[in-house]
Amino acid sequence: MSQYGDGDYCSVWKDRWVTARKEHTCKACAETILPGHRYHVTFYIFDGEPHTTKRCERCETIFEHLSGRMVDDPEEFCDERLACGHEYEERWREPPPEHIAALAFWLPGEPLPVQVVAKSDEQVRPATDETPER
Repeated sequence: MSQYGDGDYCSVWKDRWVTARKEHTCKACAETILPGHRYHVTFYIFDGEPHTTKRCERCETIFEHLSGRMVDDPEEFCDERLACGHEYEERWREPPPEHIAALAFWLPGEPLPVQVVAKSDEQVRPATDETPER
């Protein structure tokens, strides 16, 4: 869920939502992102090395939620693979919000659960973005 940095920052950071034209693999869950499905891509350069991270809608929604929770310590950041070994309740001493917990049962290719799309439209995406149909 989180990692701690050494105070160094990326020299380049670009992220955006795109629609797949070919198959990709989600960096967090390793599921295939199929053509026509939306995913989030982040390109960054750290210590002179370029990196690209692609996450499916579900994993990016979780990533953005977790990143939003990690505001107390400027050195803490969300692991790009969502793999740190912590449980949500262990870290924040409360269960995850319903819209995040609903993602545990989401399958790739299905539309995001209604409560996730509604929450994402409020906090993550511009109102003009739409989840594509299957």
